[in-house]
Amino acid sequence: MLKRIMTTIALVVIFGTLIVPTTAEGLSLMDFYDAYHQGLPFRAWPIEIQYKFAIELPTFIEKNNKDGNLFIPQSIKEIMENRYGLPHSNDLSQKDAQAKAIEYLSTKSDMSTEQLKDLTWTYSFVINEETNPKWIITVYDGVYIEKNRLYRLAIPAREGEIALLFDHSNAELSPDKMLEEFSRSLPQNRENWTYMDKASYGDKVRELMDIVPGFNTDQAYMIYGLPQTGELSYDDALAFAVDALNKNYSGEKGWDEKRFPLRTAEFVRVSHSKDEKETPYWGFVFGEEDFYQIFVYAGPSGPKVLVVYESNNSNG
Repeated sequence: MLKRIMTTIALVVIFGTLIVPTTAEGLSLMDFYDAYHQGLPFRAWPIEIQYKFAIELPTFIEKNNKDGNLFIPQSIKEIMENRYGLPHSNDLSQKDAQAKAIEYLSTKSDMSTEQLKDLTWTYSFVINEETNPKWIITVYDGVYIEKNRLYRLAIPAREGEIALLFDHSNAELSPDKMLEEFSRSLPQNRENWTYMDKASYGDKVRELMDIVPGFNTDQAYMIYGLPQTGELSYDDALAFAVDALNKNYSGEKGWDEKRFPLRTAEFVRVSHSKDEKETPYWGFVFGEEDFYQIFVYAGPSGPKVLVVYESNNSNG
């Protein structure tokens, strides 16, 4: 019980200090998302923050996906499957929705009302049908990770039958969910992933492709890895990238190693289906809001610069 109390206190502190970005300029999609959640998944945010994010997300994607190559993770795609709103005075309140959920789950579980209340609850207010809004409630036995999820329900905010969307006693994890769960073993802010972290993530994608027929055949997930014999090493690729930027982008107020320190690195074995860059390649990002992103071909005939993006010139 003490552990749950401390967890609740921690969440209150986090929610009390949520920082919502005022501008999307210079942010990747995961930057944009991470600026909201502060380490928490979407459904653990207050519904007011979910509503604000859902309004701003399509605009952000439209601005940053003009070439059609913006990677949208499965977790973001799931958010985009619904429209989010805020309850009106004639809608069921969040507290009353929880009470209805507990009453319903008491018939599905051997847990008491108090035991159910003591679980971890998340809420979303969904308005896919304007005249039939719903509370989407997910119940966890512990923190917000897939293996702790017990139930997900749709509670009509006005009238209608409660729907049990997920019951842990008879559900299996999808490969997307297994990959999401694996990613939680890595730094929670993806911007902090090293190229070695990304390689381990790529190994998991390939493992799931081997055991789940049809998974990632659309190349929705980028496959990171490590260079093999004859391919460009990390040190050589980094030196080549720095040299290329020094030679071609070091004009007035341009590239400078002190102003643009290395931020992220990755070795890509298989890119997204819409990405026409030659593979394998190394990708490096130098700088923060002002940045240079460079992709270096890493195959036996390399190295060569594939493309360079600048924060003040997104088309490269």
